[in-house]
Amino acid sequence: MLKIVFFSCIIFLFSSCFKPSSSSSSNSSIFDNSASELASNTYYNTQWYINKDSLFYKKYNINENSSINAKDLLIKYSGVGIKIAIIDDGLDANHEDLQSALINSFNTLDKSSNVSHTFTSDSHGTGVAGIIAARNNNIGISGIAYNSKIIFLKYKDEMSDSETIELFSKAEEFGADIINCSWGTYDVSQAVKDKIIDLSKNGRGGKGTIIVFASGNDNQDILNDESNIKEVISVGASNIKNLRSSFSNFGENLDIIAPGGYQAISSSEINLGISTLDPMYFNGVNGSNYTIANKRDSFIGTSASAPIVSAVIALMLEKNPNLTRDDVENILKSTSDKIGKYHYINNHNKYYGYGKINLFNIMEKL
Repeated sequence: MLKIVFFSCIIFLFSSCFKPSSSSSSNSSIFDNSASELASNTYYNTQWYINKDSLFYKKYNINENSSINAKDLLIKYSGVGIKIAIIDDGLDANHEDLQSALINSFNTLDKSSNVSHTFTSDSHGTGVAGIIAARNNNIGISGIAYNSKIIFLKYKDEMSDSETIELFSKAEEFGADIINCSWGTYDVSQAVKDKIIDLSKNGRGGKGTIIVFASGNDNQDILNDESNIKEVISVGASNIKNLRSSFSNFGENLDIIAPGGYQAISSSEINLGISTLDPMYFNGVNGSNYTIANKRDSFIGTSASAPIVSAVIALMLEKNPNLTRDDVENILKSTSDKIGKYHYINNHNKYYGYGKINLFNIMEKL
């Protein structure tokens, strides 16, 4: 039995990061994607990774190039018709900001469709889902792929190979185009590797299911983690200084980095995470329905970076559903921003992969 490791941290001010033990949507469920609607979401100004709010950027000294360079693309694209499977610890499916998002679910604990969080303090899966698919509905935040559909697959803290494979098989059965995994084991078996590789090559009717893994938050080589499989999109974290986050894992098969938050290194700074959802009411980490970037319980880590990439891929597939998995990977690599202080050899280095994701460059190339 292997233990699943979350690749995000709930950060408290000035604390250290810790590692916790296909059918298209109908028009009636598609939210208005006008620029004014995006801006009217309550916490949209704090979504520095997609929205360059000048006052927020100035207040927190955010580098002007730290976002994914979404520009006005989230007005035009919203993930319509794309199914994203999230394998995680649970979901508040009734969250006010996930209206009509969930279309299928499976709980490996009891083989039911109930994927609610096991403990009231759990929040990881809901946070991941919010980054991808929070609805553009005048409340809370807006996900990057706010009109995509979610398939949620709940894992156990410790799973056998057969149980892990079952979750990937369920994603395939439910018709997932993309699978987001903001976790890892650091000890992936050959049987699980074989399943992931097969799905990456043969899923989506032969075009290949795009499987995204967070690289992890221990500032170490990914070695035998799931994120080191060549056939997955391996994602590290960048910060508000437009550099690699200090906690982000690295390795020869790291593909790309995306915003994951900033961990303060002095008392004159604060942690700045990724604004997303928290389970409703008195559940989750703060009882306010949201974890906001500049608050003490913000969502930070490569767990946040991975769903940003998964959501961007949903926009890519919305624009061109015929893209193969290899097409997606090659476009991500060739359009990324070469940031940081490390030399890129053949456009790659083990700390930044092929660079930081750039949505504008991606859509220009498609």
